[in-house]
Amino acid sequence: MGQAAEGPPAQAKELGPVVAECGPEAAATVHTLTRAAFEPYVGALDPPSGALRETVESVRADLGRAGAAIAWLDGSPVGCLRYEVEDDHLHVRRVAVPPEWQRRGIGTALMEWSHQRARELGLSEVRLGVRKQLPANIAFYKALGYRLIARHHHPGQRRVTWYEMSLRL
Repeated sequence: MGQAAEGPPAQAKELGPVVAECGPEAAATVHTLTRAAFEPYVGALDPPSGALRETVESVRADLGRAGAAIAWLDGSPVGCLRYEVEDDHLHVRRVAVPPEWQRRGIGTALMEWSHQRARELGLSEVRLGVRKQLPANIAFYKALGYRLIARHHHPGQRRVTWYEMSLRL
């Protein structure tokens, strides 16, 4: 796969956020970033996010079967995402930027990286899910050009709990 968790690509200290693909070797870094980003949602999401039930080992297994990338800023890991190639699109999930790193272009850099990755794979669409209870996240994706394509509910729920969004490249 790509970049190890031990450090960023060389150019990361010279530019803004630099995003690099990673694999199972980066499980501890991805786990730490994901926990930090999702922890503020404890008690705010119904049903609760499964991200906080993950372990380093479960993340390692996930990274062994799917793709992932880490964003680096000034030599520090500051965000990550995971993705899967589906029939005709790239499905992005677990976009994670800890609160102290938000509003610095990291989420945008991660998503732009996913768009480029989709193109490299010959795909012309990126999809993702976003919780209905997180209007700021919905607005973020809309600002990047994503549009709502479906409404869904989690198992055991009757009401809409999340939206599927899409960007045609």
